[in-house]
Amino acid sequence: MGWFGKNEKAAIGIGAHGVRLLVGRGNGTIDVLYAGRAPLPEGAVRIGLRGPIFDDRAAVSAALRGLVENARAEGHLKRTPDLVALLAADGTFKMASAPIEGDSPKRADGDRMSRWILRDLLPVDESEIRADWTLRPAGEEEAANAHLLSLGGVDAVLSEYESVSEELGWTIGRLLPWSFAAGAAFQTGSDENSTQAPDRTLVFCDADGALGALLESGGRPALHRSWRSAISGDLLGAELPALRRYVNDRLETSIDAICLCGEADWVAAASGSMESDTVLHTLTPEAALRAALED
Repeated sequence: MGWFGKNEKAAIGIGAHGVRLLVGRGNGTIDVLYAGRAPLPEGAVRIGLRGPIFDDRAAVSAALRGLVENARAEGHLKRTPDLVALLAADGTFKMASAPIEGDSPKRADGDRMSRWILRDLLPVDESEIRADWTLRPAGEEEAANAHLLSLGGVDAVLSEYESVSEELGWTIGRLLPWSFAAGAAFQTGSDENSTQAPDRTLVFCDADGALGALLESGGRPALHRSWRSAISGDLLGAELPALRRYVNDRLETSIDAICLCGEADWVAAASGSMESDTVLHTLTPEAALRAALED
């Protein structure tokens, strides 16, 4: 028998109106041991590219500590988690891509290119950008060149998010937008009413009042959008026509299905605002947190 708590992992989610914590165990597929949410006072967290983002840092820290204490009271988190993932509001991030000619870049060159790609999308000097990147090989529906896909934000803002968990002595191993985690959950079959993910799915994720959207095409990110203010579920359908036109005209592809990730009342309202022939799937916020911990 291994030590108690072996392979425990923790996912933290921070939104405009609440903090979430999910504790799981396992390699690959995660077995959920604990999931909880703590509300935040109005205005405690600001959504945007610039910091500071915590207008009431004490409230955010207290909310997270309370969730950790609850998990420990149930017999979990007796030691530092093996992996800590943090989901932040989509409005903190920007995504862009650029074609790659010749050989795949080395790590240092890829890091430099990923920051350069985002330089016009973020309100700071290139040296103040933190970005992660991956290569998208050329496909039948893409140009001849491979593309470098970059996702990042202002380093000081991302560090501010991370500092909340560091107060617990935890180091963040994964930091990503809520919609990316929801997209991963959907692609791995974690949605509540589907056994196979459609090829081009637009994922909307309402992270406690901070909305983000990610178009997955062939299991890879193709389009990322965010809204600084909350959009109620019954108004979400009004955003779709413009997004469909952009996807059709600029990306020369289509949206096959919609996936909604959020609390039940928001999902119900959003579902009602969709056209009747929309192929619709749903996810809970816990599914996104769980996916952030899975390999």
